Amino acid sequence: MRRSLVLLLAAGALVAGCSGTKSGTASSEPSFTTGAGSPSASSGSSGSAPKVSNPLKTSSIESDACSALSAAKRSELGLGEGERGTTSVGQGCTLFAADDKLNQIDISPVLANKNGLSDVYDTKANNEYFEPTEVAGYPAVYAASLDARNKGKCGLFVGVTDQLAVNILVQYDNGPGASDPCPVALKVGEAMIETLKEG
Repeated sequence: MRRSLVLLLAAGALVAGCSGTKSGTASSEPSFTTGAGSPSASSGSSGSAPKVSNPLKTSSIESDACSALSAAKRSELGLGEGERGTTSVGQGCTLFAADDKLNQIDISPVLANKNGLSDVYDTKANNEYFEPTEVAGYPAVYAASLDARNKGKCGLFVGVTDQLAVNILVQYDNGPGASDPCPVALKVGEAMIETLKEG
């Protein structure tokens, strides 16, 4: 029960994003850990999320989250090169819109979460929104502990294997994404799937 509570709180922290105004840097710092501070084990999940029928090779994004999008895909989406960073669950990458640094996207493989999308499903009671979807045929869910979609923030988890989910957090201050950020997250997710398929 304690592990479930910690996962519940951590999932909310992962997708909550920034509070207040943005400074142009990533601020969501997830911590999927047990009470003892070690990564969550795989025994606590109910396996509630849809299975990933065609798991992707994820070694590249596990070591470098910025490799989630190829240079061609970044260009198509109007994004600059990513800035690498480290979160409590592993490597993260912040991408800024090439024409507006106040529009950013954070990509974080949730490495400490060993049950992939199922751990996100298991914590859904803590979310203000939880909307299952698919991204290029892969199971996904829009979810966050606080619903700030009308303020340009949208959290999307994509299951790329049954053991690994990738969090895409859109934080847009300007342009169409500021009033409707989830389609931006979807496009990034689709581009990520295509990049991973290309290997």
